[in-house]
Amino acid sequence: MFLQLPDGERVLAVEHYFVVHTDAESISRDGWTAQESEVMADHRWWGREELSSTTETVYPEGLIDMLDEAGVFGP
Repeated sequence: MFLQLPDGERVLAVEHYFVVHTDAESISRDGWTAQESEVMADHRWWGREELSSTTETVYPEGLIDMLDEAGVFGP
């Protein structure tokens, strides 16, 4: 996938996704690089229904399908 960075540079992105289960509810930006802080607007935990109904832009496109195929939300 090609992405355009804030400075206009186009880069080829090879993305890997991981499912991680945790009991923690808080999410930290500790350890983020300056570039990560610049390009990521927000992050939080989502449930399937929230993802299905949001009008916000969520990446990657097709995330719900990917999570369903991985069995993240149950059988």
